[in-house]
This record gives sequence, C-alpha cells and structure tokens, in this order.
Amino acid sequence: MAGGSAAYRKVEVETASPEKLVVMLYNGAIKHVEEGKHAIAARDLRATHDHLLRAQEIVTELRGALDLTAGEIAFNLDRIYDYLHRLLVTANLKKDAAPLDECLTHLRDLRDTWAEISARPAPGVIPAPVAHNAHGNIAVNVAG
Repeated sequence: MAGGSAAYRKVEVETASPEKLVVMLYNGAIKHVEEGKHAIAARDLRATHDHLLRAQEIVTELRGALDLTAGEIAFNLDRIYDYLHRLLVTANLKKDAAPLDECLTHLRDLRDTWAEISARPAPGVIPAPVAHNAHGNIAVNVAG
C-alpha cells in the first residue's frame, strides 16, 4: 500500500497549484514539528533531531522560494521564515519543546492563510455552478 500512497502523493504534488503546494509544505513542516515535540517528550534524541531537521529544511525551502523583489509581503515572510528557522534550531539544539509551540502557532496561521488563498478562484475565472441531482445531492461529473 505504501507504493500506492507514494504514487498518489506524486500525482497530488504534480497537479497542485503553487498556492496548494505552499499549503502542502506547511502541512509537512507542522507534521514534523509535532513529531519532534513527541520525540522530545519521549527523550528520543535521534527522532527529535531528524524531525526538527526536516522541518528546518521545509522552512528553508519556503524561504528560498520567495521572490524578494515582489515587495513588502515577501520581505516580511522572509523575516518570519528566518525567525521560525531560529526557533527550530534552538529547539533542536536544546531538545526543548517550548520554542516549538510558538513555531507551530505561526506555521498553522500561515498555513490557514495560504489555504484560504488557494481556495479562492483565480481572477477572471467564473466558478462552475453547482448542480444537484433529483435527491438534492450535489452531482459530480466524473466523465469530464
């Protein structure tokens, strides 16, 4: 089943909008920070390091994808990502979960904002009307 899951994830990534990809990266970072917190509580130093390092890599990827010529929002995100990275490094070095709580709060807020953005229709795109079947349920056209 792992092969099917990996194939599904690959298709999901390849077909996702840029906004959805950002949401997926946030979800990955959140997952690894949460796993790092659990590993700290369990005193599993190796798992703590591995999960927090992966979260650091994701934050670095998000930061690297910024177009700093795009203006103030990109510059502010760069500063936020730098701060999140420092929180993750501190938590990893000290094996301290306290910085991770703040990191998770920021990551979830950013993820929720990007999820809201990705749910909006693109400018100029008119959403298709919702069709209902005879039973009042939403009809889905699976044939395309």
